[in-house]
Amino acid sequence: MNKTITPNEYRQELRQRLLRIAMREFRSKGIKAVKMDDIANILSVSKRTMYETFENKEHLLMESVKAEYDGFDRHMQAFAAEKERHVIDFILETYRLHMESLEDTVPNYYADLRKYPEVLAWMEERHNEFQERTCRFFEEGVRQGYFRQDVNYELIYRVTTGSLIYIMENQMYKQYDLKQIFRDIVMLYFRGLCTKKGIIELDNQILALSQ
Repeated sequence: MNKTITPNEYRQELRQRLLRIAMREFRSKGIKAVKMDDIANILSVSKRTMYETFENKEHLLMESVKAEYDGFDRHMQAFAAEKERHVIDFILETYRLHMESLEDTVPNYYADLRKYPEVLAWMEERHNEFQERTCRFFEEGVRQGYFRQDVNYELIYRVTTGSLIYIMENQMYKQYDLKQIFRDIVMLYFRGLCTKKGIIELDNQILALSQ
């Protein structure tokens, strides 16, 4: 017997569907090119329902970005719970997810984000919170023997984050392929932190991922 969906459950489900479609459209077309009405039409919902759920486009974008971040966290938690993992497993899974995301992302998405300072401020706050988790991740990698002991990981994190900020602020994604930027900077950065054991495992997993 089918379970009856309550009005509140329906609204929550609809909200999540709107967020998924919105982020897909924002990434594939650029934020500027997507209108609230476009999202409503895709899911055949009324303009009234759309604006009752999200007051404006910036609100929709903010909630879509938050949902994407939360979805990534949930995925990685489930990935960790499947079986015993080591740090290289997490690096490659993160790499795989980001490369999949960039496959369907146009450069205009990042250019358009610059016009939404509140969204950028929230993303920066999340990245600052992420720093503590990253430092613990590096410590665990050292303990497992995959990362080098002779590295100041806080310094490396700050320098690498600064490099990524420079790329975004100078819109280098308009000159270089997004996937190339992510692969060449982030993966080379991790490889330089690895011990011989870590390099072997990293290269083996990258090879397996490419096949």
